[in-house]
Amino acid sequence: MPEARLDDLVARELIVPIRSSSGEAPDPSRVPTEALRHGQDEQGPFLAAYTSPELFGEFGPPGSDHVVMPARDLFERADDAGQRLIIDPGSTGQVEVASGVLPFLAAGINPNSPEALRARRPLGGLPELEAPGDVPDPFGTELRRSLGELHQVERAWLLRAGSAWTVGIQLRPDAQLADFDAVRNRLHAVAAEHLGSRRELAVTDLRASSLREAYDEVAAPFYVAAEKPRGFLSRLFGD
Repeated sequence: MPEARLDDLVARELIVPIRSSSGEAPDPSRVPTEALRHGQDEQGPFLAAYTSPELFGEFGPPGSDHVVMPARDLFERADDAGQRLIIDPGSTGQVEVASGVLPFLAAGINPNSPEALRARRPLGGLPELEAPGDVPDPFGTELRRSLGELHQVERAWLLRAGSAWTVGIQLRPDAQLADFDAVRNRLHAVAAEHLGSRRELAVTDLRASSLREAYDEVAAPFYVAAEKPRGFLSRLFGD
């Protein structure tokens, strides 16, 4: 994908087919993610979106209704649902947006802008991460307090990514997939209250060691969970 294309996608609206053929165009905010129409390729199902009525008419599912929604909303939905997203599927300009970049696009961070990307990286690479100078309050205080109440969080890094924030989350080894969803929802609520929008904070799962190392190379963790006090038998037998 050319850099200008990604720049354009972040700010534009996309045509998204939905699972109906009534001829209506409902309010996209009232259409749940599961009602968006999925395509299928050799790698499995994916969410589809089109950049123009012409491409939708030529390559979209025949007779399908559609909604028009801001690209950032669709990026956020795909990220929340853990689903693949392909722009203009079937056309010569088809592009699959890598899952690793979705949280940043949903936060309005353009990975190819000079501000967020000082070195060229392939689509799906992270924008350049920077250690924050000062973390504004009450955002910083509330973020740390919330992390302390999320008992499955082991460590968290708070960094700048372009003009927005990103928090990388390392969960405890026994954490479940739903635990990260709970963490993301809680921290997005903090961002909505203290930064004005949940999109100002990208919450990233650092399950992959390479991603975790990328955050750790920039700065020390913003939050480290306190170790639980060892019980009498643990101290006695060294477990």
